[in-house]
Amino acid sequence: MSAPGKRRYLDTMAVYGKPDEEEIENIMEDADQAETLEDGKAKAAQPREAPTLEKAKADGDAAGEPARATIIFGVALYAFCSSTLLVINKVAMSLVPNAPLILFCQFLSSAIAVRALKCAQPDMDIELLIWSKAKPFAVATLVFYLCLFSNTQALKSVNVETVIVARSCSPIAVAFLERATLGRALPSVAGIFALIMIAGGAAFYVAMDKGFQVEGYTWLAMYFIFIVIEMVFVKFVVDTVPMSTWTRVYYNNVLSLPMAILSAFALGHPARVDWNVPAIGAVLLSCAVGVAISYAGFNLRKLVSATSFTVVGVVCKLLTVLINDMIWTQHSNAFGHLGLIVCIGAGFVYEKVKARK
Repeated sequence: MSAPGKRRYLDTMAVYGKPDEEEIENIMEDADQAETLEDGKAKAAQPREAPTLEKAKADGDAAGEPARATIIFGVALYAFCSSTLLVINKVAMSLVPNAPLILFCQFLSSAIAVRALKCAQPDMDIELLIWSKAKPFAVATLVFYLCLFSNTQALKSVNVETVIVARSCSPIAVAFLERATLGRALPSVAGIFALIMIAGGAAFYVAMDKGFQVEGYTWLAMYFIFIVIEMVFVKFVVDTVPMSTWTRVYYNNVLSLPMAILSAFALGHPARVDWNVPAIGAVLLSCAVGVAISYAGFNLRKLVSATSFTVVGVVCKLLTVLINDMIWTQHSNAFGHLGLIVCIGAGFVYEKVKARK
């Protein structure tokens, strides 16, 4: 995959409200190295200008690091959005047990936000729907929607920690699926050991899960399958369907709207919803945070390195667990927390091992 394609993939994942922290480090570093080489070639081809004091000062300012306050704000904003979004979705599903409706509201708010950006800044590269591009992109959108739909359905029956454990296990399947479909090398011995630790932590969590429900784990299994397919399949789509990051965001959310409507009909009559202030507030808050994390993820990736972004992602998962423990009793026990921490820690080690290859 080309460097711009990798960058577009990462930015797209951020805006969808599910930033892909599991594989971001390698992709970011590869893209950065390729872009550095391209920039070097472009600069070498340009005629050299006589150095001046003003130019030297401008170049020094341009090459300077972002202000400390800017980095702190970027980390804090992303940490708030990333660590609260899953909990907010869980609360929203508890008060409004209708996954298609919640997803429809989130897709609609994101699509409106992108169009508002286009109206506010007409020069932004945001295209309207074009059938020649929407047709091939719709397949990736379908995988994306099924991933979010199964995730949201699972939240009706399982707690937040269970979803995090399932997501943490995705590198295991991705490693072998990429080997089978793309011919990539298997992880090193240290990488395989980290994957085994992830699997062990997940098995321990499931064994200690007092709230085990067949329906919830069925939806969770579907979520796991679709998230793995998305991690491998979407990488091809971003290269075969050329468009800007924000156009990709717009397409994905707009094309997901009819899928949410169809899934609502497929599920039949939803459970009765008491549309009180907390229920309305939870849905609106999930929409607002979903839109905000798009900017937060995009902004933070520009401010920090891939390694720093991965560390922030791990911290966000731990904050999610802490917040979930504080607001109510729908969380795992101490042993379940131990299995979860093993999964998160082993996942971080696996990403570091991959980065050294």
